[in-house]
Amino acid sequence: MISREIKNQNSINLFFNTYFNIILVVIVILVLAFSYFLVLKPKYDSTMMAISLNYEQQQKLYLAQQKKLNNLKTIADLYDKISAADLKKFNGVLPDSYVKERLFGELDEIITTNGFILNSISIDKSEIPAAAEGAPAPSVKTGAINIQLAISAIDYAGFKNLLKLLESNLRLFDISQVSFSPSGNSASLTLTTYYYNK
Repeated sequence: MISREIKNQNSINLFFNTYFNIILVVIVILVLAFSYFLVLKPKYDSTMMAISLNYEQQQKLYLAQQKKLNNLKTIADLYDKISAADLKKFNGVLPDSYVKERLFGELDEIITTNGFILNSISIDKSEIPAAAEGAPAPSVKTGAINIQLAISAIDYAGFKNLLKLLESNLRLFDISQVSFSPSGNSASLTLTTYYYNK
């Protein structure tokens, strides 16, 4: 007689032979489910979270850039409404660059057209503008030019008139030092003017 052990072994073999495909499918499904929940799902969740955060940041950045663009469009519209004459006046008050020759020409014209003689002029570009009282505060965008003038053939009334002309000139001048000699009909001035430093 066949022993009970052999019968059990045969029945187990028969069971595995009959249901091998089903058992294999169940094991593969269990391994895939286990790997999905332990590996793929956490990675998928973290990736989706990162994508969501990135999307929110991109939306905020887009809205900020849209707001900035709208502000720039408003500024451009306002700039377009300014007449060319007004822009020229503004550039006269605070020129957009430092041009030594143009400044020399302006000062020479102011002095000589009023009958005075310009003996000497010294123009020096300051790295850090020292603002006089009431002058614009020094900044990175504003540069200063120091000017020293020596003038002759000038009397006291003419000297007062010259100071008024400089004060009422379109270009901004700060007079920091004044010296008048009535005996020699001469005067010296120390001025500071400004320009827009791009």
